[in-house]
Amino acid sequence: SMDERTREVSVATGRCLKNKGTAEQALEILQTHYAKWTDVDDETRQVLAREMLTEHVLLLGSKTFSHMLNAIEKFMPALQQFGDSPEAKLQIAKVVEDFWCKNTQFFAITIDKLLNYRVIDPATVVEMLFDSSHVGAWSQFHLWEILRNTMNKVNMRVEQLQTRLTAAQVAADTIVADEAEADPAQPSESVEHVESVLAQMLQEQKDAVVLIARHFARLLSSSDGTAGEVDRVWLMGRFKEFMRTYRQQVIDNVQTLENMVFTDEASQDVRLVFACTRILAA
Repeated sequence: SMDERTREVSVATGRCLKNKGTAEQALEILQTHYAKWTDVDDETRQVLAREMLTEHVLLLGSKTFSHMLNAIEKFMPALQQFGDSPEAKLQIAKVVEDFWCKNTQFFAITIDKLLNYRVIDPATVVEMLFDSSHVGAWSQFHLWEILRNTMNKVNMRVEQLQTRLTAAQVAADTIVADEAEADPAQPSESVEHVESVLAQMLQEQKDAVVLIARHFARLLSSSDGTAGEVDRVWLMGRFKEFMRTYRQQVIDNVQTLENMVFTDEASQDVRLVFACTRILAA
């Protein structure tokens, strides 16, 4: 049940969103109401406000896919402001999972859109999926679907940036004989800028691959990582599929994985999958 002061915040926030209030107005309402909660510290107030806003944005967009997209777009600045740390991003993702616990399709779609708008990042999704609450649940397809979609999105961004870099390099190498013929209204993208963004994206790709592999290895190498023999078979299957599907990214980061993940602490069958992946990609 909801206590009176929580109900007061919820009603005010819900009324703001329903009456087409802005992200700034919603933030102001949350700040004003939770500032009165002098019996809790600032961090707790922030956690409560983050949860309240996320739930109401999801409620506003719960009717259809279009409603959800519009709600996330409209309140994206507020969600991004609340997602100012890895822990905050993870809380937002977990609120989404709790909200859509009876509708895995909308759960997966919402996570994908929050990822698109950089409210959360790939590491957030990975940490959420490998949370202890999902031990024994890897036979459920939507967990694998979200993991695969996240990795595919990271790879797609890298490919797009590599294409942009090639175009920028070609433009930079083109010498215009008559500068008057150049169109100043359409300046070419600087090579340095694209290289910088690509380097950040490649790091994000590496972090995602290493983090996913580490979690798989951790669960499969621990007696507490699975809920029995059948569940371990499912988890091992997901691990093999990940290594097979993303073998190029695995090989690109093979040294890091060898030194940090597939050490002697990992179980023998886990290390065997890694060894087979290296052979497959050779």
